[in-house]
Amino acid sequence: MLVSVIIPCFNVEEYIEECLNSVFNQTFDNLQVICVDNNSTDQTLNKILSIRTNNPGKNIEVLTESRKGASAARNKGLSVSKGEWIQFLDADDLLQPGKIQHQINLLSQNKSTAFIAAASYKDNLDGERIEVQVNLPDAYKALFVTRLGNTCSNLFNSAVLKEINGWNPDLGSSQEMDLMLRILEKNTSVVFDIVPLTVIRERAAGQITKSDPAKYWRQYVKLRSQMISYLKIRRAEYFKSEAAFYYQKFFLQLRRLAKLDPEYAFELYSLHYQKDFVPEQSVFYRLSFRLLGFDKTEKLLSILKQGR
Repeated sequence: MLVSVIIPCFNVEEYIEECLNSVFNQTFDNLQVICVDNNSTDQTLNKILSIRTNNPGKNIEVLTESRKGASAARNKGLSVSKGEWIQFLDADDLLQPGKIQHQINLLSQNKSTAFIAAASYKDNLDGERIEVQVNLPDAYKALFVTRLGNTCSNLFNSAVLKEINGWNPDLGSSQEMDLMLRILEKNTSVVFDIVPLTVIRERAAGQITKSDPAKYWRQYVKLRSQMISYLKIRRAEYFKSEAAFYYQKFFLQLRRLAKLDPEYAFELYSLHYQKDFVPEQSVFYRLSFRLLGFDKTEKLLSILKQGR
């Protein structure tokens, strides 16, 4: 079985060697490594070419992609990949040595699965390492609350990725949620992996959650709104039995969005909720919600907070 490792690279000259070494050190060695330089302005491309020269025994392909964004770079790598399974890896993240072999073992009796959803470690800027687990066993619920693994911890079925035409390069954020939702529309078979063997390293630059939180949360909530609409139509019986979960979780997301873009939050609330909805909030909030409604309650809380 061949696994293609696709690494989008943008100005990562200080990270790429350590990243590639984590791939070279895999105990599973039938790998096709594809590095896609995405308009780097530093020495990233030269560094990759040098690493390839110094590792003649490794199967390393080097491509360039002019369209900006990791999604476009990943799609470029996907277009030339030959592996049955795809390991996406951001150039500043790392794989533990047994990561791919461990997940290939999980696939021994699950070869028709769409992807493996795996736990990971997250290294924060302050040096703290946090274990991020997956939520078992419902893939839709896990995806809804951002606990269905992530781009680099998961292992994806190449045929399914190509069937859905890969990543959506038009999205500025929440790309992996969009990808996994479209995968689940085709194939709901997911293997959960609770062993964290991927290290996601936070970077100070390029974090949309910090640079433009309103844009991030609009996209985040929009995709979950679309997911609710999809489940209502395409998984009607399932959604009917689990509606309380989705409505309560979505309400929390709308409250977060209301602090950044209240108009859009109230629009989505009106789209999805009936008058009999009761949020699982404090007694004060529920009383205000019953008397004033969602929009006026959030506005009242905003005024009270400003007056402190």
